[in-house]
Amino acid sequence: MIHTNQCGFFYSLPFEKYKNLPGLNQSKIRKLLSSPSRPRLGYQIQQAMNFGNAGHCLLLEPKKFAELYVCAPKGLNKRGKKGKKNWEEFCELHTGKNVLASTDWERLQKILKVFQINPKIMKFWKHGKTEVSMFWEDAELDLDCKARMDWFDANSMKIVDLKFTNKIDKFSNQKLMENYLSVQAAWYSRGVYELTGSKCEFSFILVEKYSPHMISVIKASEEIIFHGEQTILKMIKRFSKKT
Repeated sequence: MIHTNQCGFFYSLPFEKYKNLPGLNQSKIRKLLSSPSRPRLGYQIQQAMNFGNAGHCLLLEPKKFAELYVCAPKGLNKRGKKGKKNWEEFCELHTGKNVLASTDWERLQKILKVFQINPKIMKFWKHGKTEVSMFWEDAELDLDCKARMDWFDANSMKIVDLKFTNKIDKFSNQKLMENYLSVQAAWYSRGVYELTGSKCEFSFILVEKYSPHMISVIKASEEIIFHGEQTILKMIKRFSKKT
C-alpha cells in the first residue's frame, strides 16, 4: 500500500482540492455497483444532480452559494432556438457562475426558510461543522481512502448526509440498500472509526424538493451499516481480482 495522503479530518479543504487528491471514495464504489442509466433518463438525472448540488451549497455553504450561483430572469428558459440563444447569452454575462432557472431558485429559497427553522436541524447545526473531509489508510482494504461529509460533530460522533428527494416516504430501509446509500453510511462510519477508534451515528436528512418541503431525519440502522459494509468488501474483492 502506497500512502499519498495525510490522514485525519480537514475542515476547510475546498471541494476541488479534495476531489483531486488520491483515495478511494464511496461515490466510486457506488458507481461501480450501479448499472448504467438509460439514455432517456440522462437529462432528468442531470437536472436532479444540478438541483441537489445547488441545494447542498445553499444549505451547507450559503456564503459560497452567493458567489457561485445566479438566478436567471423570470421567463428565461432553454426552450426553442431563441430560448437557448437567450440562455447562452445570459450565461456569458455571468461567466464563472452557475445559472439557475428562476423556478429552481425560488424553490431553493423556500427550502432554506423551512430548513433553518426545523427544530431537528437546529439541534444538529448547533454544533459540528459542514463539508468535513477525511482521509485514512485502510489496513483491511489495503487502500488509501477518503470521504467528504456534509456535516460532522467530533464531540457527539455524529455524521449527517443531506439528500433531496421528490418523496420522503420512498426512503425505506430496503430502498436505502437497493440504491446503495447503505454503502455511503458504512463508508463514512468506517472512516471515522479508522481515524478515532470510536463508532459514530450516521443519519440522512431528507428534504422534499416540492412544497411544503417536508424534512425527515433517518438514522442508519445496524442493518443498513452491516449491508453497506458487506457490499463494500464484496466490491473491493471483486475489483481486486479484475486488476
